[in-house]
Amino acid sequence: MRPPTLLRFALGALVACSNAPAPSDAGNPSQDAGNRSTTTQTSSLAVSPEGRWVYVVNTDADAVTVLEPASRTRSTVFLSGAPPTVAMDGRYDPGVSPRALALSPDGTRLYVTGQRSGRLYTVDVRARPPAVLGSLEVGSEPVGLVLSNDGARAYVALSQDDSVAEVDLARGVVVRSVRTARKPWALTLDPGGRTLYVTHLLGPGVSTLELQGLTVRATHPLPTLPRQPEARLVNGAPRALYDVAVRPGSAERWVAHQQLSTETAQSNREPPPSDVLNFETTVFPVVTVLGPDGAVLSRMASESVRAWTNMGGLGDIVSGPRALVFTQDGRYAFLLAMNSEQVLVLDCQRRIGLRLGPPLPGHLAEGMVLSPDGTRLYVQERNSETLTVLRVEASASGPRLSLEGDALPTLDRDPMPAQLRLGQQVFHSADSAELPITSNHWVACASCHTEGRSAAVTQRFSQGPRDVPSNAGGMLGTGFLFRTGARRRVQEYWRTINVEQGGRFNIDDPSHDPTLDRWLDAVTAYVNLALPFPVPPRTDPARVTRGQGVFERGDLGCMRCHPGPLGTDSGQGNPMLDLAGPVLLHDVGTCAVGAWPDVSHTDFEGRPRGACAFDTPVLRGLADSAPYLHDGSAATLAEAVLHPPESARAVRALSREDQEALVEYLRAR
Repeated sequence: MRPPTLLRFALGALVACSNAPAPSDAGNPSQDAGNRSTTTQTSSLAVSPEGRWVYVVNTDADAVTVLEPASRTRSTVFLSGAPPTVAMDGRYDPGVSPRALALSPDGTRLYVTGQRSGRLYTVDVRARPPAVLGSLEVGSEPVGLVLSNDGARAYVALSQDDSVAEVDLARGVVVRSVRTARKPWALTLDPGGRTLYVTHLLGPGVSTLELQGLTVRATHPLPTLPRQPEARLVNGAPRALYDVAVRPGSAERWVAHQQLSTETAQSNREPPPSDVLNFETTVFPVVTVLGPDGAVLSRMASESVRAWTNMGGLGDIVSGPRALVFTQDGRYAFLLAMNSEQVLVLDCQRRIGLRLGPPLPGHLAEGMVLSPDGTRLYVQERNSETLTVLRVEASASGPRLSLEGDALPTLDRDPMPAQLRLGQQVFHSADSAELPITSNHWVACASCHTEGRSAAVTQRFSQGPRDVPSNAGGMLGTGFLFRTGARRRVQEYWRTINVEQGGRFNIDDPSHDPTLDRWLDAVTAYVNLALPFPVPPRTDPARVTRGQGVFERGDLGCMRCHPGPLGTDSGQGNPMLDLAGPVLLHDVGTCAVGAWPDVSHTDFEGRPRGACAFDTPVLRGLADSAPYLHDGSAATLAEAVLHPPESARAVRALSREDQEALVEYLRAR
């Protein structure tokens, strides 16, 4: 609810905590003025100009770690002065959540975005130990970060404000910002340093910004691909656009993302046919190559038909494309797949996957960077809080990767409880060796619940069209689950894991493996206690106050269905969430008809559910969960509150000012 402000960096240094000897002056990047480098691509880790030090974010510990891989020593600085702690209610919500970092050209300053705090931090890596010099408020949920070629300016993607900010680092002020398409995420500078490329996490594609004056030149959407006659060929909407990189020596922009199927339908037939919504037909890992005009030059995808017959594309089945790094000559690239925990070597000229590197020893790999001499690939693994070093060796058929020693811990002690860590691993795992709960590396929970939230797609489930809901904030206190209140707790999603992810659960069988129960309990704890609500976008406080008054007017009836802090009447009159008891549902005139209509179905225990009565969704984090209604038929909040059914007649009678204030209040929740 804060209006845009220009705030200076704090002058006083915050307390830095060290748990290893600080780097010595010998070989320190600050002592080597001849080596200069600038972070021109958003990343969660960076390497010093001479290659000695590696800087890594610890997102769940509110920390940044400086490592010297050769000696296996490290220093950790907590950006808020101390690691996070578990709240009295069991929630684990870090206050900073660092996501990206960038190193100054001379290697003396590290800049870090704090997604939860809304701040840009400056860390002095020359200090003994490294110290936080100060921070600057930049906006709501900053993630992506790059520096200008001269290191004077930082560019920050404000994912909840739908904007990119330009920061004058010497003065410590936000000098300007520009509105973009929804949810800007990763940033990349072109080699000349005059153009900025921005991915949008949930689509439409990649925007091109001119740095002179910070203006949006164009937004080039990645196409939604129609369903093919063979459902295992790539189709659907582009989502999880996590990275964009410029291929050296060319004007090509390579984008790592997914396509999520929107036309393939689920089936209740047993056994299900091969062309229905399942683990092979729901999610497709993709690398799309864009030309300078935004046209799609080529597309490489993991498709079971091609992978199993070695017909090209990405060739191997991987899951969760997260980061792209090129070799210096642009002949090869490395693709990090976070859910299948792999690195894939790509041939950039032939546009094919060459080979997989060894399985990564850590979990939830989110970042990757190549050493200055190109001989080592460093991978940041968020869940295990480790850094993996891969040796890169040249061969006639392209680079080969091998593990160099054990993974390096980035923390002395993990402040996140072990059960929540296990749940985080389960949530992001697509059939890893340690968690064989799905099939063939295709789908993790996070494949559709991007960042633990929603991938913003409507899919054809057997009950009818269903927009993927957000898990942010957890399920505790939200009443019944599923759009028709057909489930009660996260553990009951084992059926979803089986149907869409090729899972191996059989909870109804008394002889099933009890380890599966432990994994379900852990992922339930993670979803309920470690996925925070989104930070609302910046809004106008006066309009929010006015909108709250409109929302609470008795004649509108908003509060009848949306009472309480979470804004839902789900479970009202049935505190134990007994499916055999009263289940309060509403027919508000949103029943889907047409090619894929809502149909009658059963709840988790087999009791009948009507086609057109729906559970009331929560209103917390509403600005982040577009599109709206059970089938995603309302693209914006304004459309949702003005929906034609009888329940919105009073809202449509409001003045335009009151309608806009109501929407502003809902955005701020």
